[in-house]
Formats: sequence, C-alpha cells, structure tokens
Amino acid sequence: EKNSLVLIDGNDIYSTVRKYQYNGRIPRFRRVRGATQLYTSDTVMKNPQFVKIAPIRQEEAYNEKIYFFFREDNPDWPMNPLAPRKISRVAQVCKGDKGGNGSFSATKWTTFLKSMLVCVDSVTNRNFDWLQDVFIVESDQWFQTKIYGLFLNEWGYSAVCVYSVSDISERFRMSPLKNYTGKPPVVKPGQCLEEKTPPETFKVIDSYPEVADQMNGKTIFYSKHHYQHLRVHQVWAANNEKYNVLYLATDKGSIHKVVVLPGGAMNILEIQPFQSQAAILAMILDKSRKEL
Repeated sequence: EKNSLVLIDGNDIYSTVRKYQYNGRIPRFRRVRGATQLYTSDTVMKNPQFVKIAPIRQEEAYNEKIYFFFREDNPDWPMNPLAPRKISRVAQVCKGDKGGNGSFSATKWTTFLKSMLVCVDSVTNRNFDWLQDVFIVESDQWFQTKIYGLFLNEWGYSAVCVYSVSDISERFRMSPLKNYTGKPPVVKPGQCLEEKTPPETFKVIDSYPEVADQMNGKTIFYSKHHYQHLRVHQVWAANNEKYNVLYLATDKGSIHKVVVLPGGAMNILEIQPFQSQAAILAMILDKSRKEL
C-alpha cells in the first residue's frame, strides 16, 4: 500500500500503515509496539505522504529521537497560485515520549514538531519542493550524522541536498513556534521528558506544531534527469581522502553513479540493471559487501 512505512527499532515498531482497513482516512504516524502506543493528532499534518522514518541517536539516551520525512498539502495554496502545492517536511518525536497527562493526550505523540525542508540550487536559484527520497549516513559522533534528500521540481529536474543532524536538532530545540504569540509553557514543546507531558504543553504543540525556522540544505548535485531513488556510499580514495558516492535511480530504469568532489559532483557511470527498460522500485546498498 502506498504511503505505508514501517520501522523496527529494538523492541519498538513504528508505522504509518492504517490500523484498520476501513478506518482512519487521515494518515497517522504510530508507535504500534514497544513502549506506550501513540499516534499523531489529526491536526498536525495535512494529507501527509510519508517518505522515510529513521531513528536518530543523541548524546543522552532519553533525548533520542525518531525523525520522519514527508510531503503535505501547502495551506497557502491555492490562495497563492505561485506557492507550491506540497511542502516537504522533517518532523521529530522523542523515542521516550510517554504521551500526555490528560485523557485527550494520553495516546498522542506529545513531542511532535515539524519544519520545512528547503532545497535551493544556488547556481540557478531554482527551488526543489518535492521530497522524493531520503538516505542517512550515520557517524560515530551523532552530531556529524548527515541526511541526504532527493528532491524534484515542477519541471521534473532533480537535486540532492544534504542536512546536518546537529543543525536540525538545534533548530527544533531553539526555534520559536510558527504563528504562536502566547506565553511559553513551562515545559518547552518538543522537549524530551522522563515522565508524561503536561496538558498545557500538549495544548500548544497540538495547535502550533511547526517551528518558525526552516531547515536549509546544501545542494551538492543538480541534474535535468528525473531521479526517483537515492543511496549514498562513502569511500576512501588513494589520496587517503573520503568521498561520497551517490547512486541515483532514474525514471527510465537506469542508475547513475555520481562522485561528490571538492569542486562539484560528477556523473561517472550509467548502470543498466535490466535488459529492457523497467522501473526500479527499490535499491539496497550493502555496505559490508560494497554492493548495490
């Protein structure tokens, strides 16, 4: 089923799959097994189309997050016909979220925050609004983890933007809430706790889930090809330098191998995995065997 993702993280299972076949027309992000079963309020996302779910380690275990990436309807469209129809987002919840104290929030995510993902090519000044795929390159130091996003624009051109987990984490932690002008609650919205979230904090976050700061990515590759899937592999070169290699699947069924060099990215190889043209539905990168 489209829009259905599942993440198994230790004893916890997270899912965007509808709980009942004929129930819940509004897609939700749920924790369906493990700690307290929780789901997103129907007010915090507008017709989301989920792209990726990922666990994000932090320095303290209680502060670890789940990030999920999605597209949703733009509330500014169609009032503003120049605005994109969809907005690309990253959202966070705390893995240790225990729900709220009140009856209304007891089974809801109470640490949900979202922000707009921005990918703009600095050379052409073109915006890429449609998040297509996400790949995460983890580091031994959590704050050095990088998030690679594959985006499309209205002409079908593609761009890859990279984001820093430390920057995203900082903006979620420090940014004010968009359009919120009231008094800040004692427990800051999005803050990870070792107990349940107070009702006054949940009330604010349920009505104002978006932070004002946007997540601005660094464009590392731009192409007129229409790419659908992205994988990233880090390799050591003969000069003892580490380089990122992008594997990008086109809508024609081929795979482009792109090396990101200090002076820019270079498409060095086209792979035809099938004898006849066919869509690539998924790609798996085996790091241990160094195989795609």
